[in-house]
Amino acid sequence: METENQFIQCLVIHKPEEGYRLSHHIHQACLEAKTMEVLPSWEEAMQYLKAGNKVDLIMGSYELTDLHPFVFEKMDKSIPVIFTSTKPFVTEKAFALNCLDFLNDNPSDERLSKSFEKFKLLYRHKVVKSKPTAPLENSDSQKQKSRFLVKSGEQLFQKTQEDIAFFLADQGQTYLVEAETGHQYLINNKLMDLEDQLDPKQFFRINRSMIMNVKSIGAIKKYVNNRLKITPRVTFNEEIIVSREKVSKFKKWVNQ
Repeated sequence: METENQFIQCLVIHKPEEGYRLSHHIHQACLEAKTMEVLPSWEEAMQYLKAGNKVDLIMGSYELTDLHPFVFEKMDKSIPVIFTSTKPFVTEKAFALNCLDFLNDNPSDERLSKSFEKFKLLYRHKVVKSKPTAPLENSDSQKQKSRFLVKSGEQLFQKTQEDIAFFLADQGQTYLVEAETGHQYLINNKLMDLEDQLDPKQFFRINRSMIMNVKSIGAIKKYVNNRLKITPRVTFNEEIIVSREKVSKFKKWVNQ
């Protein structure tokens, strides 16, 4: 998107586990997308909207529509909907709402990206523009997280920002990677939320799948297509690449 403070506010309707996994993929496929809620039924989605909550786009399970067949008569038909289904096909019921697209229940990031490109082409003028507001002193959403509670087996461990090499999103899950050992701990946070909770001088989102601690950067080398390749100080068996659109900001961040 061209405006920095501009988000596509999404409502996800799905069974919880699949819904949160889909939410991860949504943001990986479209950096401007922001999941407002994951709800388990279309009935709850209707109540959410009736309460005055605003969304730009709904992404919901087509199979769940059978549980509330008349909910579409009450929902706002001006909000576009992307249906997911185990057997993607278009029906009249889908078009009773403003059906924008039909996806497989487990779509690839590339396929999701195409859906969001279609949304931006048709509905760009409707996207909510967020206005900067003064930070609230006691607002949890404005506070930086200084500690993370992680689990390994039956034991719980406390990790501070200094203990973290980077955060990694992989197949719908988020992992905290420890700086000293390279051990990966599964956490419930999403990368888009962590960006607001971490010290921006210490952490930077280098691509769609990783937020990195500056202290964990070893060597930085030029890479193909004007990207950068990072060798981390911790053992990690996959390539770490700074995406092309992030390179300029990344250099300024490292050099501050």
